[in-house]
Amino acid sequence: MTPERWQQIRDVLEEAQELEPVQRSAFLDRACLSDQSLRREVEVLLASSDDARSTFLKFAPASDGLIANLDGILSGGGLQAG
Repeated sequence: MTPERWQQIRDVLEEAQELEPVQRSAFLDRACLSDQSLRREVEVLLASSDDARSTFLKFAPASDGLIANLDGILSGGGLQAG
């Protein structure tokens, strides 16, 4: 992929991400016109971005994980020589 092509994909992707999902198809119709490969690239990136956001927001941090251990570390109780 050339730097110019990546910039083109990036420009369209950034504009599409600012829109509501229901508005994206009409925007891509206009932005990609007859360049179906551009549209496919942008749609794949949008789907990946949307999936990552929805998956990330579904999971709460574990109460016995890093956050719980952080309290002990910051109070000095979790540090050991070694």
